Amino acid sequence: MKNIIVLSLFVLCSISLVQGACYDSLNFTSEDGVLKANGQRFYLKGVSWFGFDTSNNVFHGLWAADYHDLLDFVKNNGFNAIRVPFWLGLMINDAVPNSINFYQMNTDLQNLTSLQVLDKIIAAAADRGILIMLDLHSFLPGTFAQDGLWYDSAHPESQVISMWDKVIARYSKTWNVVALDLKNEPHDSTWNTGNNATDWNAAATRIGTHILENGGQNFLIFVEGTASSPACQQNCFWGEDLVGVNTAPIILPNPRKLVYSPHVYGPSVSAQPYFTDPSFPKNMPDIWQAHFGYVPQKTGQAIVVGEWGGFMQGNDQVWLEAFVSWLGSKGTTDTFFWCLNPDSGDTGGLLLNDWKTPETAKLQLLQKLVPKPSSITKSASQLCVN
Repeated sequence: MKNIIVLSLFVLCSISLVQGACYDSLNFTSEDGVLKANGQRFYLKGVSWFGFDTSNNVFHGLWAADYHDLLDFVKNNGFNAIRVPFWLGLMINDAVPNSINFYQMNTDLQNLTSLQVLDKIIAAAADRGILIMLDLHSFLPGTFAQDGLWYDSAHPESQVISMWDKVIARYSKTWNVVALDLKNEPHDSTWNTGNNATDWNAAATRIGTHILENGGQNFLIFVEGTASSPACQQNCFWGEDLVGVNTAPIILPNPRKLVYSPHVYGPSVSAQPYFTDPSFPKNMPDIWQAHFGYVPQKTGQAIVVGEWGGFMQGNDQVWLEAFVSWLGSKGTTDTFFWCLNPDSGDTGGLLLNDWKTPETAKLQLLQKLVPKPSSITKSASQLCVN
């Protein structure tokens, strides 16, 4: 009898370890300098998968692989979140995807619009416990480099807000769409200069407040940095400059929904003087700390690095390994790696050009960064976080 009781307790404990705590719904927050789900620390391990921001109007890679297989690759390597870049007009007016291979793959995507494809892949991600962040990457397909503000003459702020209203209407009740990245790399923006035409902190406050007060109260609001305002002591990458938060933090109606999301890269993306400094990479931690690393302790809100990546060779590898070491030492391990796609010219991806063969060294690096990412499973009608 004693053996049966012991065995029963073992089974119950095993189930508990697999399922974790279960809830009717999940509430993701940014507090105590970290991400939480229903009050418990959530260890995010994310990756960007681009394509909806391009003229393909759909995830890249569907010409070579079935989306189920790609999602399985993401899941099987411990990732629990995908950042989805998109262009503005696609989310407002929908579009036609033009690069999907339907021969013995992706057959259930035939005759669907771009947003219908996105809906279906988001649902398949939910089945695997994968979260989604939607990222306003550009105003037109592939124009992210020209889109230095959160609006332009053809796409006023009112249109951007209208687009977020459409996102709220479409996805606010989709449990795994949990975050909105307000604008990718607003590199021509300023921070707290008093100029409403260029001050990104003021715009992020307006747009984030609108979302939270108009049906999007459950979304995390991701705010990237600028590029050079206020001036970085050492050069910042586009989206990296969060120096202004020190004196002018973003204030949202629910501060627990605000996440700061810098972008930062190594030598393959842009040559910087500090990469050739004799002390490299030992000089990097002080630079990262000054640009954005101080934010969680200063504000109590989480930092989630929204983009970082590169090649596992030469000084790029040195930079990547140093960055992982620093993130780990800070306990700031929540990131979205750039990217799944092999067709990112200055970084490569987690897959080789066949969209099947893994980049093992990068996967090992990310495993070192987040050895035990949180997992989400379904139990009847509940969601369980472990």
